Amino acid sequence: MTIQQPRTHLSPPAWLWDGGAPALSVIIPTRNEADNIRPLLARVENALGRIDAEVLIVDDSDDVTPEIARQAATHSALPVRVHARPAGQRPGGLGGAVLAGLTQARGPVCVVMDADLQHPPELLETLLRVSHTGADFVVASRYVKGGRNQGLEGRYRRAVSKLATRAAKWALRPELAGISDPMSGFFLVRRSCLDLSSLHPRGFKLLLELLVNSPQATVAEVPYTFLARHSGVSKAGIGEGLTYLRRLAELRAEARRAPQRSRRVTTTGHARVNDYSHTRPVQ
Repeated sequence: MTIQQPRTHLSPPAWLWDGGAPALSVIIPTRNEADNIRPLLARVENALGRIDAEVLIVDDSDDVTPEIARQAATHSALPVRVHARPAGQRPGGLGGAVLAGLTQARGPVCVVMDADLQHPPELLETLLRVSHTGADFVVASRYVKGGRNQGLEGRYRRAVSKLATRAAKWALRPELAGISDPMSGFFLVRRSCLDLSSLHPRGFKLLLELLVNSPQATVAEVPYTFLARHSGVSKAGIGEGLTYLRRLAELRAEARRAPQRSRRVTTTGHARVNDYSHTRPVQ
């Protein structure tokens, strides 16, 4: 039997690099997001402007998403890499895809964001700017002043989201003290504060694992509006929910075996993305 190897594609600008590292790596895990890739890359490119950045798409799709991503990458002004993980070689689910991205990233700081445009790319520059204050994590939060959670449709999904957040903050109270949105999938992290070899993610809430495994890291939060999905359907379901609960119990057990340390958390300004085109500057 022939084992299919992951395929990595580089957009033309990436081939021209002189070997230097970009200031920022944007990691986007994807699964069946074919209709979202082109508008996403266009907005990321526009949001980053003249910032020296790369985009790394780690794809677990069963549709044409990676092909469309490669086509879009050839027209991007940013270096774009597309790393497609074959079926059967996708350990850890979405969290594993993000870990693969963190391992391959060239930048000293990385932003993790979803491909469905619920995480507005216009906030990227703000996250990077806040990281210049020295924060190891900069979390885009729905729950600090100025943040909104309007992208979750229906009372059921909003209730499940709140319960999942409360469960995490209860189970990992010392580790998540002061963090309003530990379930956020939109965050910046400084790679030097991570021990990637110690991470074994499962499911789609990798920020929890990163925070638990980086107890001395400093955290800043920036409010934002969680928007409606641009296209496609959510990958969240009962299976992902059960995986989350099991992993939460495991993380609690791991954390209780380690010495507890205090963490410094700050809320930076009241920046909020109000629409698809701009971000109010952080004060």
